[in-house]
Amino acid sequence: MDDPLSQVEQLAADRTLGAAETAEAAARVLAGISREGLPDAVEVLLRGHPSMAPMWRLADVVLRAKDHARASEAFVSSASDDVLAAATLAPNLPGTLLTISSSSSVAEAIRIRRPRAVVCMASQPGGEGLRMAGTVSAWAEASVMDDDQAIRTIPAEAVLVGADAVTPTAVVNKVRTADLAEAARTRGIPCYAIAGSGKFISIAVPVVPPFEATRIAVFAGIATAAGLLTPEAAAEQASRVRLHPALAMLAERL
Repeated sequence: MDDPLSQVEQLAADRTLGAAETAEAAARVLAGISREGLPDAVEVLLRGHPSMAPMWRLADVVLRAKDHARASEAFVSSASDDVLAAATLAPNLPGTLLTISSSSSVAEAIRIRRPRAVVCMASQPGGEGLRMAGTVSAWAEASVMDDDQAIRTIPAEAVLVGADAVTPTAVVNKVRTADLAEAARTRGIPCYAIAGSGKFISIAVPVVPPFEATRIAVFAGIATAAGLLTPEAAAEQASRVRLHPALAMLAERL
C-alpha cells in the first residue's frame, strides 16, 4: 500500500473526483500524516485543488485540531450534506432541466424529482455530459447537446448546476457555467445551484481551469440542506465562514 505522502500526491493530481468526494478522500489520507508533515501535506492538496471549497474547509479543521487524525475522521463521518441540499430543491423543479458537467448532487435532485427530460451539455473540455446523461437516464429521458447550442437555446424550463465553491460573490463550477447562467437569466429561465454547507467559504478561492466563477447574483437560488437561499442570503452565509490565518495567506499566494 502507498505511504500517506504518496497518497497525498496522487490525490492532489486526481481529476476524476468531485469536490466533496475529493475532500472525503483527503480527510482519510490526512489522518495518517504526522503532525509535523501536516502543513506540507495540506499545501500539496490545496495546490492540487485550489478551487474546491471543501478542501479549504477540511484544511481549516485539521490545522486547528489538537488531534488532527480524530478531526479528519469526524470530517468524514459528518460527510457533505449535498444530498440533503438536493432533496430540498427537487420537489420544486419543473419537468425539463438543463445541466452542465457531471454533479452527484444534481443527479440526486433528478433521481428524486424524476423530470420528463434532462438535457446535459457536452461540457467540454472533459465531455462529462455523456457520463451525466448515462447516470440520469435511469430517471428521465436524457440527451447530450453541444455546449454552444445549449447556451444559445436553453432548451429547458430550469437550469440546474452543482458547485465546487460558493463565495460571497460567486459560485465556482465547471467552465461555461457563467455563460449558461447569464443566458438563462436573459431568457427569464431560473438557474439553481446545489451546495452543501461545506461548499461555502468566505475567501475568493483561486479559480483554475476547468473551473470558473459565476456571479452569485445571476442565480435564482442556491439550494442548501436548510432550504433554498436567495443569492444575498447565500453570500451572507459564505461570508460567515472563518478560516485558519495560514490558509488565508496561502490563498493569496496561489
